[in-house]
Amino acid sequence: METLYKTNRVTTNQAVQMLGISDATARRLFASLEMQGKVIRDYGGIQLSTQKNRYYFDYLKMVDIEEKKRIGKLAASLIEPGDTIYLDCGTTISYMAVALAERMRQESLLPLNIITNSLENMQILSEVPSCKVILTGGVYNPDRRDFSGPLTERYLSDFHFKKTFMGCDGISLDMGFSSNEMNISKLNICVLAHSDFSYVLATSTKFNRNSFVSYAALEQVHLLITDKLPNEEIAHKLKEKGLAVRVAD
Repeated sequence: METLYKTNRVTTNQAVQMLGISDATARRLFASLEMQGKVIRDYGGIQLSTQKNRYYFDYLKMVDIEEKKRIGKLAASLIEPGDTIYLDCGTTISYMAVALAERMRQESLLPLNIITNSLENMQILSEVPSCKVILTGGVYNPDRRDFSGPLTERYLSDFHFKKTFMGCDGISLDMGFSSNEMNISKLNICVLAHSDFSYVLATSTKFNRNSFVSYAALEQVHLLITDKLPNEEIAHKLKEKGLAVRVAD
């Protein structure tokens, strides 16, 4: 599937060579993936499903991998012992979870409390023996691997966060930070109201993009962590809005 997300098509011969399986096993594998709705079989291979709203997380995790890793590593370096942090859902945040897990294996950050609405983040961090992770409840979205909705908002309203790390689907001067999911935007608004410091992690592809629902104006976020700024004009306007920006080299 990782190869398929990069190339859009995998042939039977490629699957045989990559996985060390027979032609018959490859065809059975392709049939299974097609039944799950992940792929469409064609003559001699498979293609990604045309249902673009499906497997959202799996697909986006394979996009801009190196940029997301750099952003995640920089964000993870901002965690201090004793912090109570909230980790939003999204693929860039999941790379931060990976970097944070690696850091915790090398040094102690205890006591550290981590709350997240992302099943992906929880699975990554729970592999670190000393890591305490609290997973919210609520309505589960399998495509995004996250929880949201009124129950999630009510649960998180009892917490106070030292640092909040969020993703976004769009950044613009007029809408600020926005998401394609209404429930996620509502949840982020709730979390921001209970946070001392807020950080947004986003690749530069999110600039000059308006998504469905805004969750924060630019001046409501303390720091944006990205891989690069599109141009000096935008950087100047972000500074005028009071938004600090750090670029993950």
